[in-house]
Amino acid sequence: MKGIYFEEKGLTLLEQRGITKSEFARRMGIQRQNVNVLFKTNNLEIIARAAEVLDVPLALLVSYVDEPDVSELSVLNTDEGQGDWVEISPEDVPMGTSVEDIENRRQIISKFYHDWKLRNPSLKKFNLSLNEDINIRFVSITETCTHASRTYLSTLAVLQLDAILTNAKVVSIVSSKNNGNQKPFEKIIIMRYYCVGIGLIKMTVGVRRRTHEKVQYCITALEIEKDAKKASI
Repeated sequence: MKGIYFEEKGLTLLEQRGITKSEFARRMGIQRQNVNVLFKTNNLEIIARAAEVLDVPLALLVSYVDEPDVSELSVLNTDEGQGDWVEISPEDVPMGTSVEDIENRRQIISKFYHDWKLRNPSLKKFNLSLNEDINIRFVSITETCTHASRTYLSTLAVLQLDAILTNAKVVSIVSSKNNGNQKPFEKIIIMRYYCVGIGLIKMTVGVRRRTHEKVQYCITALEIEKDAKKASI
């Protein structure tokens, strides 16, 4: 998708915010039948007004929708020189369970985060369900590289990072483990996002003590949990 979020996700955004088309039209001062046309506007003042009505950052509405097609993924290959790019497809992501396959998937995830940080220097994305930013920190990369690299689908899931950070919905809140990488967090938020071609994706978000900063902790396709349960039987 190349359109801005306001145009591409307008109707979905209304649903997520619990606002009907009629109510949105009333607040914007337009007729209900003109709502779809409004989403196509490039008038910044109108979009800014919509951001106020929807109670979301203007930056979200004017950002470009970034949901990579799982049939063609762009990964920065740091092994081939500065700034070299390699186009890969899902077939290029190892599907096996060998140590080598897992390590190769780990490298793909690591390189993807490296590229993401270059494109997103603020290291955060606004989440509609939480109504605040989710931040990417060092623990985000280390935890996700470790767990998502275990399976093919989880690796593909990570490559949908922007869509997950913005659109994942809260399903539960649990206590954090008072050890390891979860020690800095007072609680863990469990969120889910459905992605065509991958299925249901789980994202855990840590809430830091004192500052309450939301930090993306780990991302996996839910199949990884099914496999773990089978292995324990």
